[in-house]
Formats: sequence, structure tokens, C-alpha cells
Amino acid sequence: MTSNPSIRPSTRRSTRRSIPRRTALLAGLVVFALGSGCASTPQSDPEQYATDLRIAHAKRNVGVDHLANGRTPLAIRELQFAYELNPDDPKTVQWLGEAYRRRGLLDKALEHMLIAREMDPADHAMLLNLTGLYVQLKRFPDAIEVSQVLIDDPTFSAPWQAYTNKGWALLQLNQFAEARANFEEALAFQPRYWPARLNLGILDANEGRGLQAIVNFEKVLERNIGKNAEAETNYRLGEAYVSLGRRDKALEYFKVAAETAPYHRWGQQSQEYLKLLH
Repeated sequence: MTSNPSIRPSTRRSTRRSIPRRTALLAGLVVFALGSGCASTPQSDPEQYATDLRIAHAKRNVGVDHLANGRTPLAIRELQFAYELNPDDPKTVQWLGEAYRRRGLLDKALEHMLIAREMDPADHAMLLNLTGLYVQLKRFPDAIEVSQVLIDDPTFSAPWQAYTNKGWALLQLNQFAEARANFEEALAFQPRYWPARLNLGILDANEGRGLQAIVNFEKVLERNIGKNAEAETNYRLGEAYVSLGRRDKALEYFKVAAETAPYHRWGQQSQEYLKLLH
């Protein structure tokens, strides 16, 4: 399978929705000044310190809302502001790391997520985001280790997310039987969880089970998955039909993928396939 970590790994976002969460990667950094750059302390100015904490909390919430709605540069600005005012808040550190991840600043993202993990090692959202980041960094054993922490935690309310991330990391390591077991476990918890279903279809295709891959991909298209994921699924359906010698059906799905997301990776790859098959 062609790795696409910005789509595959499950990550915990804000309260906008629970996963299936598919995160987007951009590029850049927002820089701003905060006067002296030093937050007040309870000892130096208790009243100002309390004010700073209130402002930091509000800025953090605004930043998370920006992040949930795809406004990543604005999210970084607000979260940086909150972090300068209150660097001891693990939620701020965690979401700033996630914002950097979505911006494609992976080294800064990892730095902040590891700090957040030290501050609050049991935070589920942070751990899930960290697994997604490790996949992007191709640190698959680390992704498996952190996913297992979530799987083993009986208080984690969405274990299918961790099983999916662990399965994806195992797939990248060519541990196909173990990957399949994790995707199937995810679907046992949540049969409608389409990221696990899509990954299972990709695994079927990799193992030459073209018909079963098609069944899984078609089930994915029954969900509301967003245009980029829809384009990828149609692209993979096209590939599956190519492997079965069904050029007519392959053309049909490549055309849909190209029309669904013409400027996205999967739409562009579908356009290349259409040129080859015509």
C-alpha cells in the first residue's frame, strides 16, 4: 500500500467530532511577540498571574476551535500565545504539538507531544495523536508501543482507534497477519469505523485478495468520508479491478476519483492511470 499518514492514522481532534479522523498537513510557522516573553508567577504578581491563566485558557480554547475547523495557522498563533502565558498546561502543549503536526512541522510536533506526555502520561488524546505522528515519522515500533498503551487502558473509550493505528504500523512493517488481526479487532468494536475497513481493504489488495478488497472498499464508500478519502477509495477500487483484468470497471473508478479530488494526490494518480488505460 502507498503510505498516506495524513489520512490513515487515527488522531484525536477537538470536540468537533470523534474519529474517523483524518488529519491534513500544510507547511509554515506563525511567529509573534509577547512583550518581554515572560509569564507572571504567583509569587511575583498573584493578580496578574490569575489574569494570565484566564487569558491562556481562553486562547487555548480558541486555538483548538481553529484547529478543529482547519484553520491551522491561526490555531498555532493562539496556542503559542496560550503557551507563553501558561507553559505548565499539558493541554496547551498537546494541542500546540498537534497543530505543528498538521502544519507539517514534525520535529516541533514531536518535541511538544513528548513534553505533554511527560506532563500527563495518561492523556488519551495526546497518546492517540502521538501514534499518528510516529507513523508519519515512520517510527512504526514506537507507534505500536503507544497504541498498545491505549489498547491496554480500560478507560480509553475508543479502542478501535488504537487498534487501527497499531494495525497500520504493523502493515508498514510487513507483519500482515498481525495487522489483519488488529483491523478486525477494530471492526469488532466498531463495525462502521471506515478507516479500519479501508486499511483492511488495502491489506487484502496487498495479499492478492482482489475480490475481498473490493467488498471492503465499497463498504467504505457507504460512509460519509470526505472527498479526499473518497478519491483514495475509488482509486484503490480502480487498482483492484486492474489486478482482476477488469479495465472497464477500473476506468470507471479512476474517473470518479479524478473528478472527486482533481488536485489531490489520489485524483492526480487516477488521472495518470486514465492516460495509461485509454
